[in-house]
Amino acid sequence: MIREEFPGERRPDFQDEVKPLLGDLHRRAYAYVRDTSDAEDLVQETLLRAYRAFDRLGDDYQLMPWLLAIMRNTWISRYRAAQRRPAEALVGEFLDTYAETASRGASGETWSAEDVAMRNMSDPAVVAALSKLPESLRLTMYYTAIVGMSCREVSTLMDIPKGTVMSRLHRGRHQMRRALSHHRS
Repeated sequence: MIREEFPGERRPDFQDEVKPLLGDLHRRAYAYVRDTSDAEDLVQETLLRAYRAFDRLGDDYQLMPWLLAIMRNTWISRYRAAQRRPAEALVGEFLDTYAETASRGASGETWSAEDVAMRNMSDPAVVAALSKLPESLRLTMYYTAIVGMSCREVSTLMDIPKGTVMSRLHRGRHQMRRALSHHRS
C-alpha cells in the first residue's frame, strides 16, 4: 500500500492504517509461534514497536511489508532469548519430587541436575533454608553456589544486570545464614 502525500493532506492515523491488516498479521504470527495466545502477544508487540516508529516512516511506505519485517525481527529476538534461557523449574518442585521419590525409594528414574544436587546435600537444614528463599534468590544461589557459575554467567542466563546477581547472592547468603543459625540454636 503506497501512500502519496499531497500538500495540506494529513498523514493517516496509525490505527486506521493497521486495522484492515490485523487478520493477516494474526495469521502470520500464528504461523511463527503455533499458539493463539503467543500469536496475540507477538502481534501486540509488533504493533507497539511499529506505533513507536510510525512517525519516522517515510512518505512512500508499504505498511504490510514493514509490519511483517518488524514481526519477523521480534519473533527472531524472542526465539533467541528463549534459547539462551534454561527451562525453568522452581526449587520447590524439585524438592517435592525429591521428597516423594526418596520416600518411595524409586530407582532408575531420570533426575534433573537440581534433583541430583539436592539429593547430594547431606544437611536437611540447608535444603530447608534454601527452599524458604524467594524464587529469585533461590535460583541465584543455586546457579552460583551449587552449579558454580560466575556472577557474569548468571547475569547472562537470567537476563539481569550483574549487580542484581551480586545483590541477590548477598541477600540469599544473609537469609541462609540467619535461617541456619536459628535452626541450630
